[in-house]
Amino acid sequence: MKRFSRLILFMLLISVLLLSGCTYNPPEGHTKKHHTYEEVLAYAKTLDPDATVSEEYTDTSLYECKWNVREWSAVINGTECHVSSVGDWVWNGGFAAGEFSLQYYYIDTDYDYYILQAIVAEKQPEWYMEPDSITNGSYDNIASRYNPNFVISVQTSYSDERPLTDEELEIVWQEALEIHEEYTKYSIRNKDHFQVPAPGRFYSYATEEYIIKMSTASIRDFSQEGKDEFFKEYHERWALTESEPTETD
Repeated sequence: MKRFSRLILFMLLISVLLLSGCTYNPPEGHTKKHHTYEEVLAYAKTLDPDATVSEEYTDTSLYECKWNVREWSAVINGTECHVSSVGDWVWNGGFAAGEFSLQYYYIDTDYDYYILQAIVAEKQPEWYMEPDSITNGSYDNIASRYNPNFVISVQTSYSDERPLTDEELEIVWQEALEIHEEYTKYSIRNKDHFQVPAPGRFYSYATEEYIIKMSTASIRDFSQEGKDEFFKEYHERWALTESEPTETD
């Protein structure tokens, strides 16, 4: 019994030493606790001196309460949106680097999301903003509005039953470009990506082999190089269906 107790004590001591050796270097502006109303109001004013922010907030927890967002309703440049204190996982440095994480908070807004949503609705009403795959109705689309990579995805409505021709891809490109050029007049930080249906290669643990199922090719870069890369990716993805098993319903 004494030997077992000493073992437990030794393990606890090792755990304390491991944790005490961790260091965290969060990005500038990150805090250990949620930002205050005064802080998010000041942030909103940097975007629009006439911005208004409600003093009431809403807390939302996702991923089994491991990711937290506190939102204040706001109006920025005439657009109804939110300013928020958003959770961000920061991993440890020092001993056992990358093994432990703490949640810090940074200030963000979903202003970009609503601006892009309005432009898409006007120019391509059949396209839609990427839905949040984990929502069940009560969480709205909060994980899409605060993407940690600062990317907003738009799903196009093109066929997933056949590959588009280069002429059709050119039309897709020009339609996305028109939205992109309008969006960048107003955007703050988030980049816009456009998803076009195309097959993808995925590993199936059920069959222990790679299978082909529908995914998307992305328009991320509107330079000529980016356009060439999109066309190449799109054609390579559809070529997969000619050589490997395809998932069927």
